[in-house]
Amino acid sequence: MNSNLETRMNRLEKSLRFYQLGFVTLMLCAITMITLSFTNKNNQVPDKIQAKAFEVVDNNGKVLVNLSSYNGNGAITTYDKLGNYLVDIVSNSSGFGNVNIYDGKGKPILQLYNVKGGGGALSIKNKDGQNAVFLGLMTSGSGHLALNSNTGNPLFWMGETTERNGDLKLYNSAGRMIGRMAATNVSDGSLELYNSAGSRMIHATTDVEGKGSFSAFSGTGARIGRLPQ
Repeated sequence: MNSNLETRMNRLEKSLRFYQLGFVTLMLCAITMITLSFTNKNNQVPDKIQAKAFEVVDNNGKVLVNLSSYNGNGAITTYDKLGNYLVDIVSNSSGFGNVNIYDGKGKPILQLYNVKGGGGALSIKNKDGQNAVFLGLMTSGSGHLALNSNTGNPLFWMGETTERNGDLKLYNSAGRMIGRMAATNVSDGSLELYNSAGSRMIHATTDVEGKGSFSAFSGTGARIGRLPQ
C-alpha cells in the first residue's frame, strides 16, 4: 500500500515539475515577444519629423548646418568648424531664392539671386568684395555681361541698346569708356573710339544713304575731318 502511494506521489511530483517547466518556458517566450515588439516600434523610421529649426553639430557642439527660416521662408546655412559661413540658401526681401557662397571669412564670393522684374543673376566677387563678373538681365529681359577691375571700375560691358540691338563697351582702368561697338537707331553698325578724358576721337558708321562714313574729332570733341566729305 505504502509502495503504491509513494509511486503515485513521485509521478505527481514529476508532473508538477513538467508543468512548472512548461509554464516558465511560456512566460519567457511571452516576455521575449513583448520586448521585441516594443523594440521594433522604437526602431521604426518616422514618416515625418517637424521642427522650427534643426542643427547639425560636431563633437565639440559647433553648429555645422542650420535648417531654419529667414524672411518667413525656409533657409539652409552651412558653417566651417570655426563658425564662419560657407554656403547660404535663403530668400531675399522680395521672397525670391538666393544662394551665397563664402570665402570662409564671412565674405561672399559668389551669389545667385533674382533681379528686379524677374529672372536670375550671377555675381562673382573678388577677395575685397567687389563685383568682378556679373551676368544678369536688363529691364527688357535681355541678358548682359559686365567685367570689372579689382577696384570695381567697369572694364567690359555687353548688352543691348534702347532699340534692342547689340551693344559692347570697353573701359580703361579709371572706368572711362574708350571704345564702343553697337548698332545705330536704324540698325546699322557703329564703332566709336574715345580718349582717356572720355572725348570721342573716331566714329565709323553709315550715312543716311547706307554708305560708309568716317569722322575724326579733336580732343575737345570738335569734328576735324569726315569721309566722305
